[in-house]
Amino acid sequence: MKSRLLSGSTFGFFQTLLMAFATIIPAMYFSSLSISIVAYAFLLSIGDVFSFLLKPIIGFLTDKHGERLYLMIGGFVFFFSLFLIGQTTSILSIAVLKVFSGVASAVVFILILIYSLRMVRENPDRKVGLFGGLYNLGWIVGLLIPGFVFDRFGVSIAFYLILVVGIVWIGLMLRFAKKYRGEISVKPSLTALKKIPTLIVLKTMDLAMFSAFLFYFTRYAIQILGLSRSVVSLIVAVEVLFFAVSIYLVGRISKPAIRKYWIPLCVLFHTLAATVILIAVSQQILWLYYLTSIFIGIAGGFVDIWIYSKISEGFEKTEKGTIIGTLGWSYDLATIAGAQIPLLFILAGVEVFTSLYVFPLVILITFFIHRKLSLL
Repeated sequence: MKSRLLSGSTFGFFQTLLMAFATIIPAMYFSSLSISIVAYAFLLSIGDVFSFLLKPIIGFLTDKHGERLYLMIGGFVFFFSLFLIGQTTSILSIAVLKVFSGVASAVVFILILIYSLRMVRENPDRKVGLFGGLYNLGWIVGLLIPGFVFDRFGVSIAFYLILVVGIVWIGLMLRFAKKYRGEISVKPSLTALKKIPTLIVLKTMDLAMFSAFLFYFTRYAIQILGLSRSVVSLIVAVEVLFFAVSIYLVGRISKPAIRKYWIPLCVLFHTLAATVILIAVSQQILWLYYLTSIFIGIAGGFVDIWIYSKISEGFEKTEKGTIIGTLGWSYDLATIAGAQIPLLFILAGVEVFTSLYVFPLVILITFFIHRKLSLL
C-alpha cells in the first residue's frame, strides 16, 4: 500500500504539473488571441464535455486491457495535443485538440487516483492527506512556472515546456508503473452513481469554485488590471500551496468523530473567498487577491479529506475503481460549471465574481440534505 501511495504520488505530481499547464497556459494563450468571452468560456470547457461523455467507453477498455497501457497512451495524447494547441490560432483546431487533451487527462488522472488509493481502508484520513499533499505539489510548480516563461520567453517556449515535461513523465511511468491487469475499473455505472451523488456534487462545486476563480481572475488580471502573467501565476499558485498544506494538515488531525465539521468549514472559507474578491475588485487592493486564493485553497483541503475518507471506509477495494471513476465526472462538471456559471452572470450584467457565492451555497444545501437523509 505504501509503495502505491508513493509511486502514485510521483505519477500524480507530473499529472498535476501538466494539468496546471493545461489550465493556465491555454487560458493565457486564449486571452492573447482577442476572442469573445463566449468563445473563451467554450474553449475552456469543451474538452470536459467530451470527457464526461466518453468515460464509460474508456472505462470498459481499461477494464479489458489493464491500466498500464492506457496510462502510456493517455499520457502521450494528453501532453502532445496540449503542445499542439500552441502551434495554431485556428479556433476549430484548438477546440478539437482541447477535446483530445481533456479526455486523455481525465482518464489518466482517475487511473492515478485509483492506483494510489485502492488499498486504503483503515484510518484513511492521514493516508489521504499524505497522498493529497504530495500529489498536489505539481499544481504549485505547474501554476507558478508558466507566467514567468510567458513574460520572459514568450508563448512558444511555454508550449515546448509542456512537451519536455510530458516526455519525462511518460518515461517515469514506463519505468515504474507495474502491470495490474483486470484489477482497475473506471467504468461509471448507474448503480455506482446512486451511491455517491453527494460526493459528486460536493467535489464538483468545490472544484468549480477554483476553476471559476482561475479562469476569470486570469482574464480580469491580464486585461483589466494589467498584471504580468508571472504575478497572476503566483496568485493562483498560492491557492494550490494552501490546498496542499490544508489537505495534509487536515488529514493529520482528522478522524470520524470530527469529520462532520469539514464541509461546513469548506463552505465558510469559500464564502470568505467570494466576499474578499468582491472587495478587492471594488477597492483595487492587490493583496486581497492573494487572500482570496488562500481561502479557496484551505477550503479544498477540508472537502477532499471528507470525500476520500468516506470512499476509503465505505466501499470495498474491488468497487473503488468504479466509485472513484464515477466521482471523476465531478472534475469534468466542475470545469464546465466554473466556466459557464460566471458567464451567465456576465451576460446578465452582474459582476462576474458575484457568481462565486453560488458554489458554497450549493455545497451547503447538498450537505444539509445529506445529513438529513443520511445518504452516506
